[in-house]
Amino acid sequence: MFRTINKYIYIIIIMLFSFQYASASDNYIPVRVGISDTSFKTYIFDSIEFNDANNLNILDSATGYMLPIKENSSEIRVTSENNLFRIYVDGELAARNLTGPILVSAKEGSLISIKGLKRKGKQALYRGAVNLVRSSKDVSKFSVVNVLSLKNYLRGVVPNEMPVKFGLEALKAQTVAARNYAVAPRVKAYQEFDLCDSVACQVYFGANTEDELSDKAIEQTNGIIALDKENKPILALYSSTAGGYTESYEFAFSDPQTKEFPSKDIPYLTAVADNEKFETLEDNEKAENFYTSKPEAFDDLSPYYRWSKIWTVEELENVLAKTMPAQSKTGFIMPAVQNSEDIGKLISIKALKRGKSGKIISLEIKTDKNTYIVQKELVIRRCFQKDGISLPSANFVINYIDAANPLYKFSGGGFGHGVGLSQWGAGKMGSLGYTFDEILQHYYQGIKLAVIPMDIYSNNKITERSFYTEQEKANVYIINPDNIKKMKITINQKELDVKLKEDINITDISKYLIKGENKISFKILDEPDYLKKVTVFTEIKEVKNE
Repeated sequence: MFRTINKYIYIIIIMLFSFQYASASDNYIPVRVGISDTSFKTYIFDSIEFNDANNLNILDSATGYMLPIKENSSEIRVTSENNLFRIYVDGELAARNLTGPILVSAKEGSLISIKGLKRKGKQALYRGAVNLVRSSKDVSKFSVVNVLSLKNYLRGVVPNEMPVKFGLEALKAQTVAARNYAVAPRVKAYQEFDLCDSVACQVYFGANTEDELSDKAIEQTNGIIALDKENKPILALYSSTAGGYTESYEFAFSDPQTKEFPSKDIPYLTAVADNEKFETLEDNEKAENFYTSKPEAFDDLSPYYRWSKIWTVEELENVLAKTMPAQSKTGFIMPAVQNSEDIGKLISIKALKRGKSGKIISLEIKTDKNTYIVQKELVIRRCFQKDGISLPSANFVINYIDAANPLYKFSGGGFGHGVGLSQWGAGKMGSLGYTFDEILQHYYQGIKLAVIPMDIYSNNKITERSFYTEQEKANVYIINPDNIKKMKITINQKELDVKLKEDINITDISKYLIKGENKISFKILDEPDYLKKVTVFTEIKEVKNE
């Protein structure tokens, strides 16, 4: 019995904790996702319940204790008391004083069901395993972490980030962007997991929201991500609607570490117009002409392509009195507002500086008490709420209507930060016949598409992986800092012996490709030092000519 438990622990721990780029494809790359409550307000719990107890395995990883569960059991409740876990089965105490983490896995053919947790109005269901991990913020509570393959994670993301009605090519573009974000998120905000399940990271709703067409998009982009000119995974930001013109990264985001704003530029996240005739919109007059008209653009079918918000002066004063003290805590309102009494009577609002898409990056609010400078698109959006909801974007122009009852009218376009891929834009591009790689190379400038890079070590093992492509050309890149001399590449059973030089080696495998699933393997030859390695990736779409 002890050997069986030890073997089970070994399998679970290997499955849950072995994130390696050297893993083969989406099926073998683990992702750790923090699960929030139904309203997405917290990632910290003191109690959690699971349905279908007889379909679950419960293990205390610290001791190897496997909870015995009777076949007719229905519910399991795990609580945190005195910084230790307790487990109840159908209301009866079954285990106490467990250190954890507690590992919850479903028996073959089953899914994990968390009682009372809803996603899209349905009972939330999860593939993979659930790990209950002591919270670093409050050791008396714990986080709920879903650990599963990248493929199954994407199955719960793609149809929730993009409507499946947008079609296969748009969904494939969304899949690559989501895969990139899972591999290389902007910041790691949580110690207990890699990604959260809300709009703060990527929307992940689990197994009960999967869709056949988005599953197909995942299969047909298996293992593919976007790389920059330095062969590193890009930060694949995306938002709902760009309004016809995406924005450069530095004008929408502050530096994650230094909080500098504008931040440093990212070359592939530069402003992109849907029409080469569109002028850059840093000038207020040009921005007004653009956002008070409806030129044809890729995302012009979005309900947020153009929008307007109207307040009376009194309404807007009341809104700012509430929002500016809260947003002052970000450090992007100068001088900071301590309380609502500090605001004063509103005199004027004007845009001081715009990005290339016309996004306001610096705005002046003048009252009879002070003049405030508000920076950064999200802070600006959250300051100007209407009916308790933040502005759709910071791409807007300001008009003061001097009537019997004076009004402020904001006319704008877009929904979200507007950097990188526009989801509505991708939808229309797909309907116009653009392929997923063309969509991605429109929104992310100067990128290539490739299979996720992996390290190959000189341990005489063959490293295999698979990838899907309908392209007719592909190159294998071998980055060779350790000056390894020879490798064997096997592509769809065709063996190639490759002599390597230092730095970067490129091998054309185009004539060995098949449309659809391709299998490729790598082996270092005649190298006695097991610590040496190369980094390899297969490029399926080279950088578009600029």
